[in-house]
Formats: sequence, structure tokens, C-alpha cells
Amino acid sequence: MPSRSRGSGCSMHCVRPISLLLLLLLLVGCAGITPRLDAPPQVVTEQKPASPAGLPEPAQAQLRQAISAMQTGDEAQAVLLLQGLVEAYPDLLSPWLNLGILRLRTGQLESADAALQQALRLDPENPVARHQRAIVLRHQGRFKEALALYQALLAAHPDHALGHRNLGILYDLYLNQPQQALAHYRRYAALSVDEQAESRVWIAELQRRIAAEDR
Repeated sequence: MPSRSRGSGCSMHCVRPISLLLLLLLLVGCAGITPRLDAPPQVVTEQKPASPAGLPEPAQAQLRQAISAMQTGDEAQAVLLLQGLVEAYPDLLSPWLNLGILRLRTGQLESADAALQQALRLDPENPVARHQRAIVLRHQGRFKEALALYQALLAAHPDHALGHRNLGILYDLYLNQPQQALAHYRRYAALSVDEQAESRVWIAELQRRIAAEDR
């Protein structure tokens, strides 16, 4: 790549049209490299109470209010409502799940992990809790633990699209296992029609990288 010369005698206002075109093409090409980001935490709702006795109507209303606050970005109100629920109904799954998701969203990783671990104590195979805790572990740099949790999730739920996406990211960016990453990106693409454009870019990048390493 030519080095930048201080004595070229040409400032930015006199760049030739062809140079501008090349610069534009370079920027467009760079824009096509899609960053790999964890799938964003999702608000979850309780299909049925984890407590066998169920919930009284006031608690159900409070849970609905907490979920609504999460969806509208009122995190302080959501925390207040969820904290009240986990204290009053510690055996209910949804408040722990959503509290963990909310803590993850705000970067409070230790609190998120504690809430999601409690959710997994209530329901050890819950796919949402496994998925969200794996994201927490990845953010904490606990890659082997995150890997084990993703593998358990996908063994039980092989069509969990976001699990494939985020496990692919873990293999790709953190464990340097491009072949494994490629397999999960392909599975994610097959399961997520709306996201295929994004995943195609990732797949093409990995294929180029693998081919270069094999030379």
C-alpha cells in the first residue's frame, strides 16, 4: 500500500475524481463487513407460573407492568417491579429471567449471572435462561463455560437460531475455530430467513479466511 506523502503538493480539495471514486468504493466495501454482535437480549413472558399454586391477579398485573416497562425502555421501573416479584414469589421463573436479561442489557454482568442462575435452578433446561447466561459468560471472558452452555442448549433445541448465531460468534471471534463457526453460521442462515443477507456476509468472510489458511 503506498505510504502517505506530506510533500505530494495536493490537499483534499484537489483530489482527482478517480481518487474520489476509489475512496467511495473502498468505503462501500468496508461497510459490507458486518460486525458479529450477540443477538440482543429479548424480553420473555411466562407461559405458566413456575409456582404450582400459580399467581394471584395483583402479581400477574405487576409482571405484565414489568414486561411493558422493559419493552418501553423504562429500566428503573422494570427493576423495581421485578425485584418486588422475586422477593414475594421466589419460585416464579419469569421475574428471574427478565431480571437477568435487564441486568445484562445494562451491563451488570454479576447481577445478571446471579438472576439467570436462579432461573436455571428453577428450570435447569430452560432455553432462554441457558442462552442469556451463555451471553453473560462470554462477556465475562468465561469462554469454555459459555461453550458448554451453548452446546447443551443446542443439544436440546437444535433449531434455536440465535443459539447457532451466538455460538458461531464464540467460535469465530473468541475460540479461533473457523470451521465450527462456519457450520453454525450456515445453520443460523438456514433457520433465519430474514437474516440471511447478514449471515451470507459472515459465511463468505469465513470461507475466504479458511481458504487463505489452507494455502
